[in-house]
Amino acid sequence: MKKEFVFAGAPYSNQAPLMEKLQDVAPGSEVVFDHPSSLVRGLLAGKVDAAVIPVAHLFAHPDLTMVQGLGIAADGPVRSVLLKCNKPMGQIKSIGRDPASATSNALAELLMKQYFKQKVEMHDFQTLEKPDAAVVIGDRALCAEPALAGDIDLAEAWLKWTKLPFVFAVWAVRKDFEQIDAISEIAHKAYAAGFQSMERIAERYAEKLGGSQEFWIEYLDNSIHYKLDKRDMEGLARFRKLTSS
Repeated sequence: MKKEFVFAGAPYSNQAPLMEKLQDVAPGSEVVFDHPSSLVRGLLAGKVDAAVIPVAHLFAHPDLTMVQGLGIAADGPVRSVLLKCNKPMGQIKSIGRDPASATSNALAELLMKQYFKQKVEMHDFQTLEKPDAAVVIGDRALCAEPALAGDIDLAEAWLKWTKLPFVFAVWAVRKDFEQIDAISEIAHKAYAAGFQSMERIAERYAEKLGGSQEFWIEYLDNSIHYKLDKRDMEGLARFRKLTSS
């Protein structure tokens, strides 16, 4: 049995409870951080054994499967996945994608077209000097001032539309990886230990990015949840169906 693994994730605060204790739980394992698209390439190439990836990448690669029961999800306002609006709803025609998350970009486009009933075009940031709105995720979104015409919390809008939570990312492994059970056990144990360290994680991000420890605990322990249940999986399946149709 392989005893050392390579785990990977993106350097966002919302992944800290999943990643923080991996090496404590699995001594000798390596933990690397990179851009989500790079994580997927590493996973597919066998350079990484397990990675926290946006669910859009999971859908796009049938050779990957998720570790059951763990992910990054929200059942209401998430505060870190926003559509920052430079114009009011009804005047938004162009949306700039966030380069870090195919999932959030797809969610924004889906909500605008099917929930808000707006005709929009999605663009890479470098192709537009100033889009009418922009998808902004992660700590940058969480710590930013509101946009000129306000922010739309995409997880909150999804819940209002579907009455279901939204799953943004999951632990993924290759389907042919022989140690999936071992990876799953480590991932669950690491999250349990990370959850117990939530106050310390929150204190570190308060020192690094500003805000109070309470602000970060509220975000990491209430705005987000990591244990996925039946409703989360229903939300994941709904998003998959809507983006594939």
